[in-house]
Amino acid sequence: MNRRRAWTAAILALLLPVPACHGDEGRDRAGVTLRMLVPANERPFWLPLAESFSRARPGVSLELEEGPVPTDLRESLTTSALLSGDGAFDLVYLDVTWTPKLAAAGWLRPLDDDFGEGKRAELLPQALAAGIYRGRLYRLPFRTDVGLLYYRADLLAAAGIAPPRTFAQLEETARRLQSPPDRWGFLWQGAQYEGLVCFFLEVLHGHGGFWIEPESLRVGLDRPEAEAALAFLVRARAPGGISPPGVAAYREEETRQLFQGGRAVLLRSWPYVWRLAQREGSAVAGRLGVLPVPTLSGAPGSGTLGGWGLAVARASRHPAEAVAFLRHATSLESQRLFCAPTGFAPARIDAYSDPALLAANPFLAELLPIHASATARPVVARYAQASDVLQRHLTAALAGLETTREALAAAARETRLVLGDSP
Repeated sequence: MNRRRAWTAAILALLLPVPACHGDEGRDRAGVTLRMLVPANERPFWLPLAESFSRARPGVSLELEEGPVPTDLRESLTTSALLSGDGAFDLVYLDVTWTPKLAAAGWLRPLDDDFGEGKRAELLPQALAAGIYRGRLYRLPFRTDVGLLYYRADLLAAAGIAPPRTFAQLEETARRLQSPPDRWGFLWQGAQYEGLVCFFLEVLHGHGGFWIEPESLRVGLDRPEAEAALAFLVRARAPGGISPPGVAAYREEETRQLFQGGRAVLLRSWPYVWRLAQREGSAVAGRLGVLPVPTLSGAPGSGTLGGWGLAVARASRHPAEAVAFLRHATSLESQRLFCAPTGFAPARIDAYSDPALLAANPFLAELLPIHASATARPVVARYAQASDVLQRHLTAALAGLETTREALAAAARETRLVLGDSP
């Protein structure tokens, strides 16, 4: 934690403007400059969009500040910048789970008057809803994510096995087709971070359970459905299970690289994997299938909603221009500019039938109906604290330090304490 604070302080010192009595006047005479923090690995893909915005709005430019790639570091940096209140950033590029925290603190500008029903109807409903806090819109979705189950279609076809739609079928398929350590049955994100929460929620929903009900703040972690869901994860990585012991340290890229190298039968991950797995040199190119995440019954599961969106900082000196950028960024042309080269899933509904985007990523046609059943994480202001509680106890159960019942009872108790006086 101390290291994270040091990182944030160091980067913030480089990004925040040095106060000067005439600095803003000089900048305004030369035109308007909007500032936004983006991860370093995405900045090259943002540049064409920034340039197209400047062409469309002469005299207005977008300055892209390069930030750390890890989401938690960028969240700390964004929070520190907004807390300063000096307008360091006009635009906020934010994860789907940040909206309640930033909106509750009063750091985001409401967008209800700027984006009416017509504009909202152009965007994926689930992704749009994730930007609403206490009935007000604060965030527009820009690129989206949803949890998926990838499978080796060639291996299943050769064995005469139908793609798994239940947890029991998943375990049976994985066990039958794996040959560890060269090829494991099932890969997932088991490290102590937000990705573990995302996967656990999919398994929890598939067992008929829930984590937190946002309206009532009711916690469902100490119910039988949650215990059955966690037991599935523990069983998967136990000795003789269907997942490698190291899965408890894996994040997205470790699992993708193993799967793409032909080292697994099944993978839980996000849409970006499909495009990378089709590249030349991939051991699984042309051999993939994709399904919604499983359930107990076999009905299509509900993948966790992910993705990134855009908001306007309340302290921005140029709110009208910032709102104009949000309109520009969520246009179909801008979605093409950003999503075609990256493989990220767009936020606009019509993008999923757009010829240019489908040519770059044919998988979009399959993804739209899966998006329709995506489930957002609880919209609560203290989401980060609740997630940290859940991560710690899931990790303890996976490591064998707590039983499933002990882990979930403790997580439920601590979550209720976190939410007890939540605004």
